[in-house]
Amino acid sequence: MEKLTRCFMSVLLLSVVLSSGETEEKFFGEGGTLELRPYFSGKIDTVIWKLNNNLVAEWVKSISDLTYYDVFVNRTNLNKETGTLEIRNMSSADSGEYRVEINNKVLPESYNVKLIKEVTQPVVVVKPLTCSAASEKCRLLCAGNTEGAEPVTYSWKMGNREWMDGKKSRIITNDETKHDKTFSCRMKNPISEKQSDTIENIFYNENVDDPADSELWIKLLGPVMRSLVIFSLSGVVVFLMWRKQESVRKLICPCLIRKEDEGDDDDDDVYEIVT
Repeated sequence: MEKLTRCFMSVLLLSVVLSSGETEEKFFGEGGTLELRPYFSGKIDTVIWKLNNNLVAEWVKSISDLTYYDVFVNRTNLNKETGTLEIRNMSSADSGEYRVEINNKVLPESYNVKLIKEVTQPVVVVKPLTCSAASEKCRLLCAGNTEGAEPVTYSWKMGNREWMDGKKSRIITNDETKHDKTFSCRMKNPISEKQSDTIENIFYNENVDDPADSELWIKLLGPVMRSLVIFSLSGVVVFLMWRKQESVRKLICPCLIRKEDEGDDDDDDVYEIVT
């Protein structure tokens, strides 16, 4: 009974969330393309898209042809099967709130569409300027003009390591980065991304073994040691078989006995079968 009640409450909560509607942030660049895909499944008979309550596109099955309005003519496409709206050659005038009505019902979700700029190429700056190899720690700053380009995310590349997501700045220490020869950073927003030039790491120590090289040696050392052990054991077995060939012969075929021939100076052994 308790499980059934919890299941019912989960379904009820989900229905409340879906019916409440959410505003989705959408971004575009000057002259770019915008695509809005409504959360709707099923057969579509009517579709009406609006920007700030002004008509953008309209289609009513069997009554009217697909119609585009005002500045959206010749640069807009409405998919009658899915209700997806695509607008090309976007400009600042196309910013605002988009809503869609499907089958005479306004869907709860809306789209807050904004024009943003591309990110500029960043530069890695070391702080403080007096930072040196003798310093305990320093700070790296991924500097660049982000005005009008938000939201912007940052990532860092330390030496030969993979790109790591991070913040606009990060602290570096000697122990952490002495294997990394260079640093670089990357800025990214929904429409663009750019990477900085690399800078030299003041904490880099070329006399310290690279952990990657150490790991490679460890991986290679195992198979080499196993091969040496197998080769050594094989040599020991062959030597013992040579020294104990008579015992091996008796073990393999006890029906043969060695026949002594005192008058024969030939070193070859002669055997006869014992029945």
